Amino acid sequence: MQFFEYFEKDSILHRINPSLKLILIMVLMFAVTFAYDPYTPLVFAVIGMLQLTILGKIPIKNIFKMILPLSLLLLAITITSIIAFNTAAETNPVILLSIGSFIITKASIIFGITIGLRIFCFLLYSILFVSTTDPTDFILSLILQLKLNPKIGFGTLAGYRFVPLLGTEYQNIHQAHKIRGLKENKGLIAKIRRLKKYVVPLMVGAVRKAQRVAIAMESKGFGSYRERTYLREVKIKKSDIIYFIFYHKMFKLFLANYLHFTNNFN
Repeated sequence: MQFFEYFEKDSILHRINPSLKLILIMVLMFAVTFAYDPYTPLVFAVIGMLQLTILGKIPIKNIFKMILPLSLLLLAITITSIIAFNTAAETNPVILLSIGSFIITKASIIFGITIGLRIFCFLLYSILFVSTTDPTDFILSLILQLKLNPKIGFGTLAGYRFVPLLGTEYQNIHQAHKIRGLKENKGLIAKIRRLKKYVVPLMVGAVRKAQRVAIAMESKGFGSYRERTYLREVKIKKSDIIYFIFYHKMFKLFLANYLHFTNNFN
């Protein structure tokens, strides 16, 4: 399974307009960036998990498989934020641990957990978008709703489609070396050296595929006409409006929590 993987399913989230979904998620993540308490990102993380499992029908085990590789990084960022917190700026610090000049207070713990939950929200909603959005529908939505230049849109889609092929090509080269009896050592250094051997054939294969796509697009007159026709059109539907209202309620929840925290802080 890839780190970020699209799951082809028939769910509510899969039917939401990709451009609208992207805009709403970006606005929500912008709002979470200004959350100074751990409760707001925690609530949004729970809502995101419920969306993935219930509205998106993504198996919980697959969600954790995508999250776990970054769990150590999230933990490291949380601990670093706790240590880097400026405890000297606190008026009445509640000291939890003191070793010489190293001090951990209640406020530093809250700050570190808030930063960790923010990043977890970013990761979770990125998974939500990628796992429930067909790349082709996404590009078509950008072209039709956000008026993206078709050349840029389809060029991006072609490049996106090549990414999984590079992994396949890597495995093919690796198996070809094995068949020819080339011994490959294990370990990190051996993998780096192996990557150097594989870079040239991988790049040559990628250039050849790009040339074939470019020739195919040129032969079919891509970009020659102002008006284009599409095999399928992506439109704004009633379900998109309902989803927008759902996110509007989430924004109101954030605003209420933000104002409550700000008033208490002042």
